[in-house]
Amino acid sequence: MLLCCLTVAFLNAQSTVITFTGRDSINHHIPLSRVVVSNLTKGWQETLLWPDTVLMMSATGIGEVETQNFASLRLSQNNPNPFDGTTFVNMQVAEPGDVSVEITDIAGRIVETFHETSLQPGCHSLRITLSSPGIYFLTARQDGRTASVKMANRGNGGSNVVTVVGIVETFHETSLPQSKNAHRGATDNPFDAGDRMEYVGYAVINGEEVESSHVAQAQNASQTVVLTFSDLQSDGQPCLGTPTVTDHDGNVYNTVQIGDQCWTRENMRVTHYSDGTPIPAGADYSYTTPYYYDYSSSGIPLSERGYLYNWPAAMHSAASSSAVPSGVQGVCPVGWHLPSDAEWTVLTDYVSSVSEYQCGNSNNIAKALASTTGWNTTTSYCVVGNDQGTNNASGFGAVPAGYWKYGFLYAGYDANFWSSTELNSYLACYRYLYYNDAYVTHDNYFKYSGFSVRCLRD
Repeated sequence: MLLCCLTVAFLNAQSTVITFTGRDSINHHIPLSRVVVSNLTKGWQETLLWPDTVLMMSATGIGEVETQNFASLRLSQNNPNPFDGTTFVNMQVAEPGDVSVEITDIAGRIVETFHETSLQPGCHSLRITLSSPGIYFLTARQDGRTASVKMANRGNGGSNVVTVVGIVETFHETSLPQSKNAHRGATDNPFDAGDRMEYVGYAVINGEEVESSHVAQAQNASQTVVLTFSDLQSDGQPCLGTPTVTDHDGNVYNTVQIGDQCWTRENMRVTHYSDGTPIPAGADYSYTTPYYYDYSSSGIPLSERGYLYNWPAAMHSAASSSAVPSGVQGVCPVGWHLPSDAEWTVLTDYVSSVSEYQCGNSNNIAKALASTTGWNTTTSYCVVGNDQGTNNASGFGAVPAGYWKYGFLYAGYDANFWSSTELNSYLACYRYLYYNDAYVTHDNYFKYSGFSVRCLRD
């Protein structure tokens, strides 16, 4: 009974957990670069640095809990933290013998244990996977010595497992550069329920750091604090200063801001380059002659599907580019360019980093980029064709326009987009979404094929 009471008391002392999220004035997600936390009652201040958006405060002032002979048994802060189902911890063992590792949730329930009877002295790398989001404690014990760290999981690693994966030459508190409590998600400063707190968020928008509104309140319990950014460019909205762009033929395209990138919201449907040079309508295939193809039988309006272009047409005789920005205007309007493979990676990496765009884990982002209609239907979890009304959280709106290869194929099945980056004389890199898949796939294909084109603002 005494042990149970002590455990409950310890967890209660640790249970004031604040989770921060950024939003604009119309509730779009704003990724936070840092959060400044001030205890106005006790006069201290802490800064959380991305990717940590969770802070634990305790009445005892204990963050990561480590007791007895710290030098003999040590745990690094897990990396990454927060994590999406899988993370790593370094464990230093000074003496041979039995070592046990236990993971408990914030309510004190044991979710996984690990026991090694003959672990040798040294620094061991532990791989941790957890199946449910939440705040957890990882505790190691050996001969009365104890070390513990707090971890914040926001994904699904498939199962709860602790595995020794190797030996680390040198013990580090963390492998990431640290400022005080950066990525640690806990403060050593004192806190009591009812203390008056102030929270301020910062985000990088178009290369500049901006400040959220200030939230000042008496903090009595754990909660999610929304930090609001007013009058800002945010995901899913038209790009500031360029809500639309017009091509040589007079077609008008809406724009969409996603992270630091400004994209055309619709596929290109122009038949002339910006210098007035016509693009031939294609009925044949070529690795060198530019063609556009009109998949009019797709059942998707031209304003949504756009034309399909072979790679020579998309590039307009420019050389392959892997740069950011690509510098290849190609079929795009003046002031815009065909994205390189690296720029597509900027997009997918950003979308993967935003929890609101993930379906289950950070790899499942296709739904966030796909349009809400037009896809073949399926019931598989997290795939584009299932529950299509929940698609397009980012505003990108990829349409399943299919492709051309000796004929028109697979409208409703997939969306394919050229990049400005070639693999060799015959193949170029592209990205595609498939109705029965949760991923955005990176691949290469024959340059004579007809794919959709999206453009990026210079």
